[in-house]
Amino acid sequence: MKDYVVMDLENPNFRQNSICAIGIIQVKNNSITEKKYSLINPEDTFDRINMDITKIAPHMVQDSPTLPEYWPKIRDLLTDNIIIGHNITYDLKLLSKSLQRYNISAPDFRYICTLSLSRRYLDLPSYKLENIAKKLHIIYNPHNAIEDARAAYELFEHMDRHEGISEKESKHYHYVPKIVEKYDPKLSTNINNLYGMIRVIMFSEYMTEAQFKLFEQWYRNNRQYNQYLIFHKINLELKRIIEQGYMTGSDKKTLVNTVDFVSISSIYSRKTLKTQVLQGIIKTITADNSVTLEELTHLKRWLMRNTSLKGTYPYDKILKITNVMLNQGVMTAKEQEKISQELKDLINPIKTTNEEFTLKDKVFCLSGEFKHGNKEKIKYLLEKEGCIAKTSVSQKVDYLFVGDLGSPAWKYGNIGGKIVKAQKLQDNGGKIKIISEENLFKILKY
Repeated sequence: MKDYVVMDLENPNFRQNSICAIGIIQVKNNSITEKKYSLINPEDTFDRINMDITKIAPHMVQDSPTLPEYWPKIRDLLTDNIIIGHNITYDLKLLSKSLQRYNISAPDFRYICTLSLSRRYLDLPSYKLENIAKKLHIIYNPHNAIEDARAAYELFEHMDRHEGISEKESKHYHYVPKIVEKYDPKLSTNINNLYGMIRVIMFSEYMTEAQFKLFEQWYRNNRQYNQYLIFHKINLELKRIIEQGYMTGSDKKTLVNTVDFVSISSIYSRKTLKTQVLQGIIKTITADNSVTLEELTHLKRWLMRNTSLKGTYPYDKILKITNVMLNQGVMTAKEQEKISQELKDLINPIKTTNEEFTLKDKVFCLSGEFKHGNKEKIKYLLEKEGCIAKTSVSQKVDYLFVGDLGSPAWKYGNIGGKIVKAQKLQDNGGKIKIISEENLFKILKY
């Protein structure tokens, strides 16, 4: 077979519906005529294991095209040719599901899988591409999309020369989207955040531009979950609203009827679930960097209906701030901005600033997951700079460094214990600073 394309994809996480790199090689008369490689902004989270394998991290793709932006450049190439690849059905499924996530219909493809051919024609103990490449003396850099594609090309050419593979070997790939009712329970935070956002716009006569953008952002972040029935329903409504460019009273009622509070979870307490709603409320009333007395009044009503959250961060602090301002009865523009920032800080205590800080002889503690490596690596880098590591937060700790991949607990609506303790120390005049990974690596410069 003389003419075909070879494709390999890399994905950022365990879900098979987002792509962070695409490598495609076009072959004519058995020779490579063109190579296409691009990092892709998956608009999705990265798992540590995927980053370790692909060596692709979030900061590397932030200026890269998204799949909808890059797809027109490769669509005809993939649909007009037979696609070769190692375990290529995995890549075709990944591509199809990623397109579905953006409501782009996945086309049918023709393919030949080098994994299947290898099992038929090669007698080897392992059929992983890396192992076959070693046996055939194919030198390449594994888990790089264009390099994997090149290795698959050389493998296919080897088998074609010896076995005479024809187009008749090609198979048809057709993706049938699946929408399931049961979703990952961790995603309750996304739904409950939205539920809280909707509570705010229901009592507001007007929706600000910043609040509308907040709903747009929620849609962009959650369309990847369209395979789940509830997200599919929500995103259909949000997509329609976003395309029309405004939200009517009828639209608000539709969202109220579509989005329910997730009150029961197999992994989170009811307090955590309610805290997720509170996050959504605070995000929305602070979206335009100003909070009015009317918004605080409605916030107070919600807080008083959910007194079971007393003692749970950040309920008590939010209630205190709200009571002080409502008792005052009047707010200046500066006070509205100040209270907005205070509320934002409570739901997002990890700040990214340009503030300088020194490392030598300072005591530190780590929290969350770091995109620059695991905690052992971060600890090693800091100790090289003369820092002293501690496993827990105390008055002796100067810095709490928080990974940019987040604290799993806070991500799902329940702030991590180390951050809570650090904030309590700060409230009591403690020296500890909570510093993001981004700020840390401005100093480390690795």
